Amino acid sequence: MSEFILVTGASGKTGRALVAELAKQGAAVRAVVRREQAITGASDVWVGDVTQPESLRPALQGCVAVYHICPNMHPAEVQIGTAMIALAHSAGIRRFAYHSVLHPYTQAMPHHWNKLLVEEQLLMSGLDFTILQPTAYYQNLLAYWTAMQAGEYTTPYAVHAAISLVDLRDVAQVAARV
Repeated sequence: MSEFILVTGASGKTGRALVAELAKQGAAVRAVVRREQAITGASDVWVGDVTQPESLRPALQGCVAVYHICPNMHPAEVQIGTAMIALAHSAGIRRFAYHSVLHPYTQAMPHHWNKLLVEEQLLMSGLDFTILQPTAYYQNLLAYWTAMQAGEYTTPYAVHAAISLVDLRDVAQVAARV
């Protein structure tokens, strides 16, 4: 029987990149998705809903680790993250990685602040954990590609804001290591 790494949010761009990287490294991956679909590199695909974490309890069987990616900017991030941590703990999974965000302590950005609150729960969980806090992805620029080709580039950031970007593939490689 394989020892799986459970990846929530496996159908999103981060999840897909991570699953592919884990598979490339020879890991058995159980991908959690909301709707039936193929995920390249997944050894097993589990249809479930992180907003109903108890539905994922059976998916944890045979898993040795969890990499939790909450749906982007989800208003219930704290409840979902807290429940996933509790599920992992009760299933005897000792290794938990959480996909957070750069500067989670920015209270003016609720989706960042919510990630900080999940981080706090993880710190108190007793699990062996890693928290990744990546910045925005270079790949996010693709949403602006048509306008950029026409000579216009707009972003949600202030013009003089200091910001860095990271390649999603680099994040996936680091995430697979942890």
